[in-house]
Parts: sequence; structure tokens; C-alpha cells
Amino acid sequence: MMVSYGITGSMVAAVASPVLVRGLVDGLGARVVQRMGIEASQQMVFSYLGNGDLSKVDLFDIAAAGVFRKSAFLFQGFGDFTTKAGFQDALGLASEIGIGGTKSTTASLVDLGVGGFNWKWKNTLDNSDIDKVVINTISNFNNTITLGVGEIIKTRE
Repeated sequence: MMVSYGITGSMVAAVASPVLVRGLVDGLGARVVQRMGIEASQQMVFSYLGNGDLSKVDLFDIAAAGVFRKSAFLFQGFGDFTTKAGFQDALGLASEIGIGGTKSTTASLVDLGVGGFNWKWKNTLDNSDIDKVVINTISNFNNTITLGVGEIIKTRE
């Protein structure tokens, strides 16, 4: 049947194959969406609690959480993109090209400190004999608490 569609039809049939699509979603997509969903939920809660609206939701952090997994905190510490302030970075490159401003050194250090703490905590748990479901539950709870503390520190800046 694929031969009757020609080369292009064969490629489309192979690429759109349910087995391939399901394998990609199960192997990569579901985890990416899960990490981004958790980060987005945390961002929305802390923005609403601290600001009364969703203007401080950091879209850069959400994207980094999905793409960079455990090392996302390295990227999250150096960039922010909120609807209120636009893109800001710790290096001041955003203000140079007129798309935002510089992120304060304190905010970068808080983001890196919180992320580094969570990363170390998760690695320690991963190397233990504790069940992975328990590790993920503890890590998500701990991540939420430390993000909250980080947001409180940054708002007092």
C-alpha cells in the first residue's frame, strides 16, 4: 500500500505511524509536558500569591524546565520572561538590544541557589534505595517550598 503512494506518501505514512508517534510522546513528550506543567503551576501560584495576578509568571523558566530537565536551573538563573517586564537577563544583553532589562544579581543568585539545592537533593534521593514515586513526590513538594522561599526573597529585594 505504501508503494502506491510514492516516496512522499511513504515518508508521511512512516512519520505519522501511530507506533512512532506514540513512542515519541511516551518517551519524550509526556515528560516534557509534565515538567512544564509542574513549573507553570508553581509559577502561577506564586505569581498570584505575591502579586495578585499572573503578570510575574516566568515563561522562560517554564520552557527551560521542559527542555533542559535537571539542569534547567542553570538557564533559569540567567533569564526571565514575564508579561510585565519582558525579557530580562543577568548579562544585560536584553537591555542592549531593547527587549527588556537586566535581571538583578540577587535574583540570579536566588534562582541558581534554589535550583542547585533542588538538583542536589534530587540526585541524593535518586542514588538511594527509596521508591521512585516517593522520590518524585518529595522532590515536587521540596521544589515548591524552595521556589516559594526564593520568590519571597526576590520580592523583598
